[in-house]
Amino acid sequence: MKIAHLLSSKIFAGIEQHVYELSSFMSDVSDQVIICDKEIHHYMGRITTTDLNIGSRYSPFNTYKLINFLKKNNVSILHCHGAKSSTIGKGVKTFSSIKVVSTIHGHKKNNSAFTNLDAVIGVNELLGKNIPNSTYIPNWFNPSHAGKRSSRSGPIIAIGRLEKVKGFDQLVKSWININECLEIIGPGPEEATLNQLIQDLNLQDRIQIITNCDYDNIESKYKTASGLIVSSLREGGPRVVLEAINHEIPVLGSRVGIIPDLIPNECISEPGNQESLQILLEEMIPLLPQLNMEGIKAALIENYSVASAAKKTKEIYEALLKANS
Repeated sequence: MKIAHLLSSKIFAGIEQHVYELSSFMSDVSDQVIICDKEIHHYMGRITTTDLNIGSRYSPFNTYKLINFLKKNNVSILHCHGAKSSTIGKGVKTFSSIKVVSTIHGHKKNNSAFTNLDAVIGVNELLGKNIPNSTYIPNWFNPSHAGKRSSRSGPIIAIGRLEKVKGFDQLVKSWININECLEIIGPGPEEATLNQLIQDLNLQDRIQIITNCDYDNIESKYKTASGLIVSSLREGGPRVVLEAINHEIPVLGSRVGIIPDLIPNECISEPGNQESLQILLEEMIPLLPQLNMEGIKAALIENYSVASAAKKTKEIYEALLKANS
């Protein structure tokens, strides 16, 4: 059984780390290859990786090029990650006998990219709702992290691409009455806008945006963080919540993705509602030192590990190949 994972992005972030860790863990039981842009090739470590410029998701020529590569390399299953890759995967399924699996990593207004495939995986229960052949397999915390309890001696953190969907502008606005340090960690197109907002609200002494902390170094932030804030308008996972809990960092966040499955309702705000977020932060941030995360971490280790996800994913692969034999 040989599996090819298709990525369409040029940035190494949560989805790309997901693919690398899953394929790494499964490489002992099946051959794995990652197809990705050359700009993120070097992140894939020991996994066989191919630079294949797919281009437009709607190009028949690009689909043919991918099919030719898959056949030449005896790939049994193409596992697509995200909407663009899955749209390409639909072309592969239409014009070849290769089985196509897709993972939905985040909410989309239109799920047409994920229909008519052999199997679909959602990283939270809602993502695969009303999509045929869908299965819920939750994301996991970074298996390379030691998971040592945070000293909670450092700032409160928020992590993610600086994009509108992350709601960082609402987070900044909600900080006006909070006398704690906040670090927003991640690069992205909203950097200048957010820095201007911080200046306009005179919060430079309390909020800092850090854009030079890559994924490999993020664990150093978890070792001292006193809390994690998730202000997203929508999410699939989000993975940072799992990583924070693994380090026993208290989490406050909007009701998105898997957060309601892991975090008490008292620690949750309504997504896209800045007033709700501000009320939550002003009420709960003073209580962060008192929050014990041991029980939540125990549940996390049992249900949100890469080992558990790999086992369930392997079962999907095997079922598809068995049905085809």
